[in-house]
Amino acid sequence: MSHPTPCRGATIDADYAITRCANASATGWWVRLFRPGERKPAASKLFSDSVNGGYDAARVAARAWRDAQMAVLGILQRIRDGNGHFVACKRNASGKIGVRLCHDYNPDGSICRIYWEAKFMVDGKQRGRGYSVRKYGYEGAWRLATAERKRHDGRPVPSTAPDRPAWLEKFAAERGLTL
Repeated sequence: MSHPTPCRGATIDADYAITRCANASATGWWVRLFRPGERKPAASKLFSDSVNGGYDAARVAARAWRDAQMAVLGILQRIRDGNGHFVACKRNASGKIGVRLCHDYNPDGSICRIYWEAKFMVDGKQRGRGYSVRKYGYEGAWRLATAERKRHDGRPVPSTAPDRPAWLEKFAAERGLTL
């Protein structure tokens, strides 16, 4: 039986972490589970149509295996908004997509530089601009970075800077810095 659309009947939550794999070497449902913040999958398995008894049977097997692995590994589904899009990553502490707090290290492992970085696209190429926390202060550097990002994407910016992370407070206290 042929299926004109590769993900016939796919729903937002029922097929979480499951994609259709249809190429010359394999045709089936591919389950890939990731832990938050990791790029390498914690669990991955292909459920071939030919081995599992067809398109629908392979999909059912993939869902069952995914649910069991999520329970074993303690992986939760990512939250989606009302439009079906994933909610912004919880690791984004800036409140603005494309703006992040960065730090660089000395060869001995100590932090040498802390800055807010804005990432944006210019003529199809990714560009970035950093604003030093030491030079502009925590909030000043954040405001400059969010303004730079807004200049390129036009989206609104949060009204207040995010709370300082604990590691930054500790770093400033150890060195007698005011942020």
